[in-house]
Amino acid sequence: MRSISYLILSLKKLALGQGRSCPSCGSPKAEGPTEDRKWIVTTLRRCARCKILYRAPATTKEQNDAIYQKEYREGFTTEMPDEADLARLIQSGFKNCPCDYTTYLEVLRGLHGRLRATLYDFGCSWGYGAYQLKAAGYDVVGYEIGAERAQFAATKLGVRLRTPDEVEDSSVDIFFSAHVLEHVPSVEATIKTATRLLRPGGLFVCFTPNGSLERRAADPNGWHHAWGFVHPQLLDRVWIEARREEFVVADTGPYDIGAITRGRTPGKWQGSELMFSFRKGAS
Repeated sequence: MRSISYLILSLKKLALGQGRSCPSCGSPKAEGPTEDRKWIVTTLRRCARCKILYRAPATTKEQNDAIYQKEYREGFTTEMPDEADLARLIQSGFKNCPCDYTTYLEVLRGLHGRLRATLYDFGCSWGYGAYQLKAAGYDVVGYEIGAERAQFAATKLGVRLRTPDEVEDSSVDIFFSAHVLEHVPSVEATIKTATRLLRPGGLFVCFTPNGSLERRAADPNGWHHAWGFVHPQLLDRVWIEARREEFVVADTGPYDIGAITRGRTPGKWQGSELMFSFRKGAS
């Protein structure tokens, strides 16, 4: 059903000449030939201005909001556990399960060092990550667009929730998101929000699917499936290097924590997951 509604929406937009502009920065121009294609009518294009890879026809913010309230389903990310399973996950500290944040915590420690920090978990789903971040010592506030998942996070895992508009400017030490930016209507707008919320010197840390050409060569099928209906944008090396003055550290898993701690980009781009980070005010 989800694929059918996606296809119908794309056909309508094509017929009306809509959804061609970059959803992130708004530029009407794409760069070079189409990068990839799905369902005949949907294509992956690179924005000539901001260099992001985006799915066309693009969806509006209102259409994206409706998708994530009603249609979005993606394994453990959206499937909330029953009481017994949740109790087992909590008892184990979420170790050795698909929602284990051990690696993310290692990267955060490498980038930030201290644990006593205010962290905004942007797109916290049903709270599994926010719970682990809090257990590790961070002062966590979360945000989740899906009403049912947000309620579960608050009532079952005790996650404090605030929308970005409810968070005071320059009040957050770390703006964190794991597999969220590929979903948002505009990556540019989300980065601006993060910059507004971060304190001077505050840290932006993001994990997304890796859209880099190096991954495409190593895993063409995985790369092809990394964009589409619920992933309207795909982030990659070209996009990061176009913003070199902003993103000071980037890596793909398995992560080189030593290099990350030294503030260096290890230079490998073929992994399935991409991490990038910057500090507010960094040159």
